[in-house]
Amino acid sequence: MVYEHLARGAGRIEVQQLLMPETVELGFAEAEMLEQLIEGLRGLGLEIEPFGGTTFVVKAVPSLLADEDVGRLVRGLAERSAALGMGAGQERILDACRMVMACHNAVRAKQPLADAEIRHLLEQLDRCQQPSHCPHGRPTWIRWTLRDLEKAFGRVG
Repeated sequence: MVYEHLARGAGRIEVQQLLMPETVELGFAEAEMLEQLIEGLRGLGLEIEPFGGTTFVVKAVPSLLADEDVGRLVRGLAERSAALGMGAGQERILDACRMVMACHNAVRAKQPLADAEIRHLLEQLDRCQQPSHCPHGRPTWIRWTLRDLEKAFGRVG
């Protein structure tokens, strides 16, 4: 859901201004890459500015990610972008950034959820254009037929 929202909403993404802007220190290659992506990331709801050397200041994030660790998110974006390199093209890099942002918002394995949270997730999944897999291609659900269950419990061969 977050990935599709970011992909469809370029320029219309609700932004949360940070009460206290956060500084993020990066490695040289990551800082160089992030500097080239600042305008593209602004379209994804991230307001980032150079702060001198390899330090950046984050002033706003997409509202969907307001509760996330901003420093960890920006470092993840910069590392993934640097790993791809500018030769991959800015659109492909920004798509990878959307994937990183979606993953930071994802429900984690073994994370307990209340019934209302589960219902909300299923409703969001119903609204997705590609509900059967995440942006990385992993399935979001698996179909088990009665025969599959019977085989799993040793009822049929």
